[in-house]
Amino acid sequence: MPEITVVITTYNLESLIGNCLKELFNQTMQDFNILIIDDGSTDNTVLIIEDYKQMFNGRFQSFYLSSNLGSPAKTRNYAMNTGCIDGKYVLFLDGDDSISPLFLEKLYKAAEENCAQIALCSYKRVDIETGNILCKEMIGFPELIILPAASDILPFINSSLWNKLIRTNLIENKRIPDFKVGEDLCFLHVLYSNCHYIATVNEVLVDYHVRKNSIINNTEVDTIKLFADELLRIYNESSNCKFKESIALTNFIHIGISMAMRANDNNDINISKHLKWTKNYFVTHYKMFQYNEFLTFHNLRKMKGRGIAIWICKISYKINIFRLVLFFYNIVKRIFNLDFKF
Repeated sequence: MPEITVVITTYNLESLIGNCLKELFNQTMQDFNILIIDDGSTDNTVLIIEDYKQMFNGRFQSFYLSSNLGSPAKTRNYAMNTGCIDGKYVLFLDGDDSISPLFLEKLYKAAEENCAQIALCSYKRVDIETGNILCKEMIGFPELIILPAASDILPFINSSLWNKLIRTNLIENKRIPDFKVGEDLCFLHVLYSNCHYIATVNEVLVDYHVRKNSIINNTEVDTIKLFADELLRIYNESSNCKFKESIALTNFIHIGISMAMRANDNNDINISKHLKWTKNYFVTHYKMFQYNEFLTFHNLRKMKGRGIAIWICKISYKINIFRLVLFFYNIVKRIFNLDFKF
């Protein structure tokens, strides 16, 4: 049995999948196998995958779907349902991202040395067209996050799967909810609720490639509401007070801020109407966070500039001027070419 199963999902990645497989082949740690699910590619992705299979000496299983399943969640759930994830750990890698040769070794070492169910690393976001580094993320986190005591850190962990090594037995029968934005974050928070230790590697080991036509940059209202409903479900089902407050803060960061920014970028969305719905959602289900310890200025200031920005956003929602915050954010984004993530 391998120590790690690397799950890769692909769809029309003929220009990128070869590099992904080369980088896996060149990893300093080779105690892993690969499970790749191609979601009905219509280009040469499958042919390229077949060309690379021989490099891994039988450590490579592939499934080629005849038609596209329609969402990344369905493709990853398909992988989990194959019964082919047999590593002690599993890592869900995107076929279009770039990884350091030390990626698997450092994540595995961090997990093993800390008896952690999850290990994660820092990364940088790179514009795939220009090669410009947009930002570096997950820098300066504690080497070990102990739960539930440090639940206030969870909302600041990035919401994707591709920089996280996960103990396979932590997943069991849990699956990713089927919508197109925020589904990984919801899945991770279900895992966090059963997790005791998260190890972090404060080194940039992944380049996440940002594409203008990605799903997150074309977010629709219905998708945002599915995301909000799932976060609320996780919140309501939790019996741990610290974890509940953590989910509430996560909800505000992602539904109140990040999704509002994405909605503001979509000309098909009436942003005034959307912000009205968002505030009503927070008032109805979270009493506008007035009793949440994690959303106080005292707690948020520990996260420095990011935390203070979140507190300002909370106040602006309360006094109905959050649209003004979005206006100034867009000006700053254009001037400095930023794509800030909360």
